Amino acid sequence: MEKKTILSMQNIDKSFPGVKALDNVNFDLKKGEVHALCGENGAGKSTLIKILNGVYKQDSGKIIFNGEDISIKSIADAKRIGFGLIPQEIQVVPKLSIAENIFMTNCPRKHGFFVDWKKMYRDAQELQKKLGESAIAMGVKGQVESISMGMKQLIEIMRVISLDLKILAFDEPTSSLSEEETEYLFKIIKELSSKGITVIYVSHKLKEIFQICDRVTVLKDGKCVGTVEVEETTYNDIIKMMVGRNVELFSRKTRDVEEAGGETVLEVKGLNTQLLKNINFQLKKGEILGMFGIVGSGRTETARAVFGIDEPISGEIFINGREMHINTPGKAVREGLGFVTEDRHKEGLVLISSVRNNITMPFMKTLAKLGFIKHQKEKSTALEYIKVLNVKTPSDQTFADNLSGGNQQKVVISKWLGAQSDILIFDEPTRGIDVAAKTEVYHIIQKLAEQGKSIMLISSELPEILALSDRVLVFKEGEIKADLHNTMDLKEETVIDYAVM
Repeated sequence: MEKKTILSMQNIDKSFPGVKALDNVNFDLKKGEVHALCGENGAGKSTLIKILNGVYKQDSGKIIFNGEDISIKSIADAKRIGFGLIPQEIQVVPKLSIAENIFMTNCPRKHGFFVDWKKMYRDAQELQKKLGESAIAMGVKGQVESISMGMKQLIEIMRVISLDLKILAFDEPTSSLSEEETEYLFKIIKELSSKGITVIYVSHKLKEIFQICDRVTVLKDGKCVGTVEVEETTYNDIIKMMVGRNVELFSRKTRDVEEAGGETVLEVKGLNTQLLKNINFQLKKGEILGMFGIVGSGRTETARAVFGIDEPISGEIFINGREMHINTPGKAVREGLGFVTEDRHKEGLVLISSVRNNITMPFMKTLAKLGFIKHQKEKSTALEYIKVLNVKTPSDQTFADNLSGGNQQKVVISKWLGAQSDILIFDEPTRGIDVAAKTEVYHIIQKLAEQGKSIMLISSELPEILALSDRVLVFKEGEIKADLHNTMDLKEETVIDYAVM
């Protein structure tokens, strides 16, 4: 039976200073479907769902819901109509309870003024029941700071479905979730869909779109390229719609493992923290060392300890044969290490600072004389790396916050290249960026290795690990379970077995 069209966005235009974000976009939704929204960074996806959820107002065009023209002037308007949004960056208050976070903006009251705590906890428990056993296991009175990212996302979902929900948009919902949490999220989405709630699913992960979605609409440069049934299309078809050409995203590496590594530049012996147990490994000059495991397995914790962010309980770190006591990131930088962090917004960039300042920040002292910054040298250095990494920015003075995700990531990489880092840690380097930007980041990593830089590559995407790495360390529960040479014979199933068995 053909599902009924419940919403139509017609001829939507939206401009910001110097940028046409949406250009005559048409987009429709059917009742109870899961509809993917795809496109490169800057294609207009987030702008479109923010218009639907009252964050922005379109410049022109109309929105028809259940056959009637509607005007969405605010987030409150969208909520009253029944539109909700689960943002990529989870918005919870760590020190408040789960129930308080759910009902933060619409807590039940008695006598018109006092919070009705009994009703709040009772209503929270009813919402948990709708989402299943994992949600119930959280309780409702515990503080949010003690729960996982997946559980925090459940709170966002419960907050939205506490309203009379008709359409729910997810913006990159699995970017910080483990595989188990992702599977659980998919169950929730299917449950919402079965109850007639329409879901908009924004993601760069095409595999997920083929798992969970019914239709997919592709945007490019603010224009609608087209809408297709997921069952009637392929990965390559969608990629071609997104970037205008075929992109080989996960081609296996071709260089021989033995050619990759020279002398040992980094050696870790007996590293222990509260999570890590006797971590031992070597990294060679020009090598890409993949680090794979489920979320919480110890990959990032190992990198943080090596970079001096977290202090280990015991263990030794050798750089070029010399034992080093790296207890701060500043010392790590002085010893030639760079860290392309997983969270570029909170840890990798100063978003309200210029591209130039972000690039030169780690090595600002080298650009100064008698305590004064040589601004011309700073500018020329920044422009050099903008050119080398093909950072798409109006100027070196543009705020980092105004760049697309892929270009922000290139700025993060630029600053460590400018700092002359010989050992680079890449933690989830393609998180939240589109397929075209991913291929650019892959080429950058491969080129750095060819130039003799040594790479520690942390990724939750196994095809990414196998496409780039010379060796693969497989982590599980704070231990290295396997150190595998990445030959063409290495199967995904083999790596996953070590990670979960």
